[in-house]
Amino acid sequence: MKTSTDRILTTHVGSLPRPLDLFDMLTAEDQNQPHDAAALEKRVAEAVKDVVAKQVACGVDIVSDGDMGKISYTFYVKHRLSNIDPAAPPGAEIPQENANQDIIEHPEFEARVKKQRGGWGLQYGRPWVVGPIAYTNDAPLKQDLAHLQAAKDASNPTEAFMTAASPGVLSKFVPDDYYKNEETYIAAMADAMKTEYEAIHAAGLILQIDCPDFGSARHNQYKDLSDDEFLKIAWRNMEAVNAATANIPPDAMRLHVCWGNYEGPHTHDFPLAKIFPVLMAARPAA
Repeated sequence: MKTSTDRILTTHVGSLPRPLDLFDMLTAEDQNQPHDAAALEKRVAEAVKDVVAKQVACGVDIVSDGDMGKISYTFYVKHRLSNIDPAAPPGAEIPQENANQDIIEHPEFEARVKKQRGGWGLQYGRPWVVGPIAYTNDAPLKQDLAHLQAAKDASNPTEAFMTAASPGVLSKFVPDDYYKNEETYIAAMADAMKTEYEAIHAAGLILQIDCPDFGSARHNQYKDLSDDEFLKIAWRNMEAVNAATANIPPDAMRLHVCWGNYEGPHTHDFPLAKIFPVLMAARPAA
């Protein structure tokens, strides 16, 4: 990971707006609708090349592929991991990931948000874990790596990174109906995602692990817990990240933590001071 010497190097968090035609193609793939897989891969390659060039032109030093090949930063794993079903199992409890504490306290705003957009991402069908998790399809990952490498060669940025979902954030967006125990589920997800993490590093890219679970999960997924109870979960999730990245040098990784990019008052964002010790204990150096 390059560090600043004569000036401040610039970067961003990873995901960038997909071109509308590409988004439609990704949606068709995600929904198992008829689509041309070869045409989709070609379009993703073009979009990655374009978005990397734009980042370089704008003065961004450490660039990404903008997640051009993914429908979202979490749901994409259903195309790569085994035993993930797009429909809720019978009797499964539907997680309320949109029940942010700050929005709940403003009922009129909550009603307007629901009317305008409904449940975020749920139009794609929430993926569920219904059996043992394993990384069984690395073809999409290999395509992503190849596309970013080609774009990197064409635009010659200072450095490039690729995002990957953390075990903790996946526990929110990909609910478990198999392990029936969050500790066991997180460990299994960490073991499975280790394949992706190590492949990104082996390709010569900086690995960014997306960990919104260290910030935004406090006021939605775990809003009924005390701060101390939440911190125990955060430490557990951090240890899962560390276990999954044990073979990757710290200076080859960066960790993304956020409090949610949704429209809302954000009056219940967990203080950085409280989560900071957890972040400093995580292996990624940036």
